[in-house]
Amino acid sequence: MRLVAALMVLAFGGILYGAELAIGDPAPSISVKEWIKGGPVDLAAGNPRFIHVIEFFATWHEPSREAIPRMTDLQHKFKDRGVLFVALTDEAPSLVKTFVQKMGAKMEYAVGIDERDKVFKEYMEPFDQDGIPHAFIIDKEGRVVWHGDPMGSLDKALEEVISGKFNLEQARKHDRITKLQLQYIDAANAPGTRAKAAQIGDMIVSELGNNAAGLNAFAWRILTDRRLQHRDAALALKAAKRAYDLDGAKDPGVVDTYARALFESGDKQAAIEQQKAAIRLAKDEGQRIEFEGTLKKYQRLLREAAN
Repeated sequence: MRLVAALMVLAFGGILYGAELAIGDPAPSISVKEWIKGGPVDLAAGNPRFIHVIEFFATWHEPSREAIPRMTDLQHKFKDRGVLFVALTDEAPSLVKTFVQKMGAKMEYAVGIDERDKVFKEYMEPFDQDGIPHAFIIDKEGRVVWHGDPMGSLDKALEEVISGKFNLEQARKHDRITKLQLQYIDAANAPGTRAKAAQIGDMIVSELGNNAAGLNAFAWRILTDRRLQHRDAALALKAAKRAYDLDGAKDPGVVDTYARALFESGDKQAAIEQQKAAIRLAKDEGQRIEFEGTLKKYQRLLREAAN
C-alpha cells in the first residue's frame, strides 16, 4: 500500500503510525507548471480571504468531464462567499488549453498543469486515493479539512466550513480510523506482523467506540475485503457483536454482518438463526433475496460439515 510504503514513523505503544498529510494538517503548496485558466493560487496559511477547493481531473476521463458542470455551478454559488475552485491535471498544456477553450463558460474556475503528478501525489497518496475526479477543501487557515468525490457531498461540506459548523475533530477521527484500517490490512497480510495487526484492530474497535455503523463496516471489511489475505474471525466477531448490541438488532445489515462473523468463527447454528432474523428485518425485496441466498449457503455448508 502506498500509505505504508511512504510512512514517516512514530512510535506509540509498539504500533507504527503514518505521519503523512492528514485531515487538519496545513495543505501542501500548489507547484503548478502552467496556469491554463485563472491562477496563480496561494494556499498559504493566514490568508483569511479564501477557502479553496482543489480537484484532480483529466480531460479524457468521462467522470471528470461529468463533474465540470457541477464544479462550475458550485463556483458560481460560493464565489461571493470566498471560495475558489482549482482543477489540476498532468496532461500536456496544449491539449488542456484546447479543452478549456472548447468548454468556455462551462468551465468557470482555475485550471493548472500538475507536472509529473507532483501535487496529486502530495494530496492523494496519503489518503490512499487514486481515482479521479477527487476534491479537497482547504479552509481559510490553510488546512486540509475534507476530501471526496466532487459529485458527492462537496456542497454540504462547503456550507459547513463556511458557516463554521464543520466538525474538524470528527473529520480528523474518521481520517485517523481510515488510515489505521489501511495499516491493519498491510499488517494482517504479512505473517510476521499479524500480532501488530491484532493490536491495530483492537485500537480501531476502541476508537470507533459507540459508532455502530463504523464497527459494522470494520467487521464487514475484515470478513470480505479482497485485499485481506488473512482474516481474523475473532476480531470481526468482536466488532460485529459490539455493533449488534449497540444497534439493538434492528438494522438488517448489522444482523447480517453479525451472522457472517458467527459463521466464520465456527458458531454455524447461531449464524443461521441470526441470518433468519436478518431476513425478517430485510427492508426491501432485493435485500431479502440476498440474505436468503446467504442463509441457504450457511445451511448447505453446515450439512456438508456434518456428513
